[in-house]
Amino acid sequence: MDIVIMAGGRGERLGGLKKPFLIICGKRLIDVSIDAAEKVRGNGKVYVCMRGEDLGKVEGREGVQAVECPGLGYVEDLSLILKRVTFPALILPGDMPFLSREALERFLDKALNSKADVVTLVKMRSGSAEETGISLFNREGGSWENVYFNEDRDLLDIDTPEDLKKAVELCGSTEEGEKRG
Repeated sequence: MDIVIMAGGRGERLGGLKKPFLIICGKRLIDVSIDAAEKVRGNGKVYVCMRGEDLGKVEGREGVQAVECPGLGYVEDLSLILKRVTFPALILPGDMPFLSREALERFLDKALNSKADVVTLVKMRSGSAEETGISLFNREGGSWENVYFNEDRDLLDIDTPEDLKKAVELCGSTEEGEKRG
C-alpha cells in the first residue's frame, strides 16, 4: 500500500517550528512516521509531502520519496500528492511522536473493510472528537466514514505548545534538529 506522510505545514501554532524535524525521545517526528509507515506499507511506496527547502532532510531512506508540495494548505497539498499514489493509500501526519505499527494496524483493520471512499481516524479526547491526520483513501471520491478511537499515547500529535509539553513529559526530552532515526 502506498503511504503519504504530510509534513509540509508551517507550524504556526508552535511559533514557526518545523514540527516534523522536532526531536522528541531522541527521534525526529518525521522519522517516527516513516518508521511506522515502513512497517505497514508492504510493497507500496512512502511519499513525504514537504516544503521545497526541506526535501533533503529525508534522503537516504530506502523506498521513501520526498515530494515538494507547494504549502498552499493541507487540502491542496493532499490533492496534489494523491495524483501520484496507487489506491488504497494511507495518509499519515508528520507530527506524532509515539505513532506505532499497532495503532496503524488497528485502524487499517477497520478502514480496509469500509465501503467508503475515505476513512478517517478520529480520536476522542475529553469528550470531544479530534481528527488525527490519519486517513485511508480507497479512492479519491466523496463518501466518507469516521472511525473513532479513544485517545492514547500512540495518537498524541503535536499541534500546540501544550501538546509539545505533554510529549516531553512522557519521554523527557525535546530539541529541534537534524538527528536521523
